[in-house]
Amino acid sequence: MADDVAEEALRPAFDYDELVDWEKRLGREAPFFRELFQGAGVRRLVDVGCGSGMHDILFAGWGIEVVGLDPDEGMLTQARENATAAHATVRFERGGFGGLRELLDEPVDAVVSLGNALPHVGGLEALRVTFDDFAHVLRPGGLLVLHLLNHQRLLAKRPVFLPPTVRQTAEGRKVFLKLIDYVGDDIFIEFLRLTRPLAADEDIETGGWEIRARRSLHTSLPAPLLAEELASSGFTGVTLYGNHDKKSFEPLEDESVIVVARRAG
Repeated sequence: MADDVAEEALRPAFDYDELVDWEKRLGREAPFFRELFQGAGVRRLVDVGCGSGMHDILFAGWGIEVVGLDPDEGMLTQARENATAAHATVRFERGGFGGLRELLDEPVDAVVSLGNALPHVGGLEALRVTFDDFAHVLRPGGLLVLHLLNHQRLLAKRPVFLPPTVRQTAEGRKVFLKLIDYVGDDIFIEFLRLTRPLAADEDIETGGWEIRARRSLHTSLPAPLLAEELASSGFTGVTLYGNHDKKSFEPLEDESVIVVARRAG
């Protein structure tokens, strides 16, 4: 039973790395981060909600000292395995939003929270605590980068799903799908993974699909709210982008938003 529980706990991390085409994604995003980090003199960085650690491995390869935090032990296990496989030195610790000052012993040059991690913050008051915590651990002039789904678009257009992703894996064909429900301004996202085992491909008429689902509440974080709360927490120069090519953010069109700000000096 313990082994079954451990495997189930690790499943979200395995799913995440199968869902994301990391080579393509990091190739697209790397120039954006490298330019930002070089311009800001980033030598020490903390990633909050680091997931499976792939961004942190990239950053460490540039000579940056990286601390990756995540509350999920399964994600941390996967992140450590990924770093070992890449021969990368990254410090991964269990932690989440609002707890940086207890974990870090000196200021950092940058704080990042990527991959839609921030909406798991747990409400507006928790967001305020989080932004104050970010400001506390950043050196004056330090850099903050957030990347998350564009909630302005979601709340205005209320799509009920995001485009599916299909992967052929060692276990069989997999379809990843995100279904979305709305209760007022609350956003519930259900992550579905459908797997058709390899054996089913040999017997199409009888082969079926295995379905796993996870559901989570995402705090509604439209871009104007983020900009307002960042200013209240002592951040300046808040800039919004619609993608990693620095396209101007279009609130009702862009699927995601990138927020860049500096801690006031």
